[in-house]
Amino acid sequence: MKRAVGLMAMVALALAGCNGDQAAEDEPAVRVVKLMEVGEHTLVPSRRFVGRVEALRTVDLSFRVGGQLIEVPPRQGETIPEGESVARLDPTDFELAVRRAEAEYQLARREMERTRQLLETNAISQSAFDEVRTQYELAEVQRDSARQDLSYTTIEAPFDAMVTRRLVENHSNVQPNTAIARVQDVTELRVRINVPETLVRNVVNPERFEVEAELLSVPGERFPLEYREHVTEPDDVAQTYQVEFAIPDHEAVGAMPGMTASVSVSLIDAIEHGALRIPVAALDTDNEGNFRVWVYRADDQRVEPRQVMVGQLHGDTVPVLAGLQPGERIVAAGAHLLHEDMRVRPMEETL
Repeated sequence: MKRAVGLMAMVALALAGCNGDQAAEDEPAVRVVKLMEVGEHTLVPSRRFVGRVEALRTVDLSFRVGGQLIEVPPRQGETIPEGESVARLDPTDFELAVRRAEAEYQLARREMERTRQLLETNAISQSAFDEVRTQYELAEVQRDSARQDLSYTTIEAPFDAMVTRRLVENHSNVQPNTAIARVQDVTELRVRINVPETLVRNVVNPERFEVEAELLSVPGERFPLEYREHVTEPDDVAQTYQVEFAIPDHEAVGAMPGMTASVSVSLIDAIEHGALRIPVAALDTDNEGNFRVWVYRADDQRVEPRQVMVGQLHGDTVPVLAGLQPGERIVAAGAHLLHEDMRVRPMEETL
């Protein structure tokens, strides 16, 4: 009897042990996760570049002929309207050359008319007339060339030109192609920056980015820039591309060629939606391919999926345009290992 009672007790203990093991198997393992808090420090930053204010065009003006200067810009910094004289050479010798060429041309023309009448009466041969006609054509070319040289004694402003520097003083004798004055077209001022190849595709798309600048001489006063053009060949050393932006109202901001500007480039979507930056490893996708993150619930230590709208990948981070609020805590890595209402335990070290 005692032996039977002991056997029953052992069976009961064995069954109790099995039930305990089954309960342990039914209890899911608690996964340790790394959390990060979405806060102000994760806001998508603007990229900043150092730029230089440049004129729309900068040209060194020179004469095609040589001679003595009799007129140069009186003041550096003045603006000469398009088509007006910037500098002049003494035209005396060129005017004499024109008069001589005109006289030779008139003589050759009369000679050709006379020989044409003789040719019509067969008084001279065709070859003799052809020779006279050639002399007439050469005289015409010399006359046109002399007139052109005379016109080259005056340099006219190719646009509304601001004289930035007078390179030769008046009354100097200059050779052809000697730079006389440097002028700039300041009807529009531009800011040039060099951007890396990873960003140039986006900066040249005005719909995606907002570009602002401030002059180092006037800190704190920011003004917008408008994209104009970019160089398609990168710098050989830095592998950067030059991009030009226009200053819409350069007179209002006090910009002048040569000034240094600080240029900030910001993603428009990030500005409008208050985008937050999170690690790429925090992203997961659902069955339909939508991006999501796993939000941690501190009250029951579980996670829940949250669909988010993201911007363009930048390095190892991505901007979240919608779906998250500052202060929320999300799983920073291993998102693909989680499922809804999964119980987790945060690591002691958080971002």
